[in-house]
Amino acid sequence: MKYLSIKSMAWITAMVATSLTAQTTVPDESIDQVKPFTITKVKPQAIDEQSLKAFSGLYYLNIVAAGATLVDELGDYTYGNSGCFYENNLSGAYDVNLHLPDGHEILGYRYFFEDGTAGSSRTYLYAMHGDGTLTQLHSIQSTGNANTYSSVYQGLPTQHFVNNAENFYVLRFESSEIGDDQEMCGARLFLRATP
Repeated sequence: MKYLSIKSMAWITAMVATSLTAQTTVPDESIDQVKPFTITKVKPQAIDEQSLKAFSGLYYLNIVAAGATLVDELGDYTYGNSGCFYENNLSGAYDVNLHLPDGHEILGYRYFFEDGTAGSSRTYLYAMHGDGTLTQLHSIQSTGNANTYSSVYQGLPTQHFVNNAENFYVLRFESSEIGDDQEMCGARLFLRATP
C-alpha cells in the first residue's frame, strides 16, 4: 500500500511539472511572471487569416425541441428520444428562444417530427416585440400519419431580417394529440448572412 501511494505522488508531481512547463513555453505569447495567467502580448493575425473567419453566405441553426421551455404550468410532456418529446395533455405550448445575429435574413425552416396520428403538431416562428405583442413570421404543421420520422421545409412568405433592437425571436412547439405517436423533434432555421 505504501508503494502505491509513493508511486501516485510521483506521477502527480510529474504531471504538475509537465503542465507548468507547457504553460511557460507558448511560442507566440509572452506570459507576465507576476500574474502568470495574464497574457501580455498576442501575435496579431494576418489579414488573410481574418478573412477566412469572416461569416458570409447561407447557413442554418439546429434547434432541438427537447430544449424548449414550457410556456405555462398546465402543460405536461415526456421526453421521447433523440431530442423529441410528446404531450401528455393538450394544454401546453413550448418555446425555444432564438439568439440570432442582427441583420441576417431568415429564409425559412425545416420542422422535424414523428407523426402517427390523424392530428398534427406544429411550430410557429414569432418575432416578439418589447411591448408584449408578437408577429407570427411563419408556421409549419406536421403531415401524414405513417408513424415515421419526417420533416417539412417551408420558406418564409415575406422577407424578414433579424432586428434585435426591436424584437426577440421564439420558435414555439404545439401538438393536437397526446402520446408518443405525435412527437415534436426540432427545427433547422435557414439564414443568410448579409454583408
